[in-house]
Amino acid sequence: MARHDYEPAGFRLKLGWKDLRLALDAAQASATPMPIGSFLSDRMLSAMAKGRGDMDWSAIALGATEDAGLSAKT
Repeated sequence: MARHDYEPAGFRLKLGWKDLRLALDAAQASATPMPIGSFLSDRMLSAMAKGRGDMDWSAIALGATEDAGLSAKT
């Protein structure tokens, strides 16, 4: 993340989001709160909406960089 190396992907963001959605669905079925999981899912979905789904899952850090008003290298 510090070097902004998000490609080639070790584990693609869109695959991580799919796995996280499965975990959140299971948590919902058992009435188990997952506040960090929900937050992470939103960040991943935002990154995918920006065309970053095929980048490494750590590309979610780009959103935090942008939110801080810093220049993101993609």
